[in-house]
Amino acid sequence: MKKKLFSLSVMLLFTLLCNAQALGVYIFDKDGPYSNVRNSPNNGKVVDRIPVDASAMLGVENPVNGWWRIVGDCYDAIGEEDFEEFKLKGSTTGYWIHYSVIAVGTRNYGGQHLSLRAEPKARSRVVYTIKEETQVRPVEIKGDWVKVKTIDGKGFGWIEADWLCGNSVTNCC
Repeated sequence: MKKKLFSLSVMLLFTLLCNAQALGVYIFDKDGPYSNVRNSPNNGKVVDRIPVDASAMLGVENPVNGWWRIVGDCYDAIGEEDFEEFKLKGSTTGYWIHYSVIAVGTRNYGGQHLSLRAEPKARSRVVYTIKEETQVRPVEIKGDWVKVKTIDGKGFGWIEADWLCGNSVTNCC
């Protein structure tokens, strides 16, 4: 199992390294059986759907008004040890997904308190503190910083990307 999880992590890492402003995420949608994938941000046509009960992981980049462009390969966990690659279909102009149906986990596995900041800078004012591992929704990316919103909507601010994990079935240690 560890070998397969490592292989998946390496594949996702390679995808992200090839796309400097990319982020690994997973589907976290409570509103229906599927998350829609569109061919453009905002009012694009729905061209594919990802089942919300799947453990789907994907890379995203270049957010536009809350919509992330999907990059690289997508994976679905089929059990604890196996992953299956899936291809999105139906678009020749790219694939987009809204931030409200994707998430990343925080990597404060040792009980660290994580600061969400007003700006993407280490010395920026702290606007919210995450005190335990939690899921957050990525809204924007700038360099090594990701603007996130907590699932409950109470926290909103910038965090260093190193503190985030886009693997839906295990932590990123």
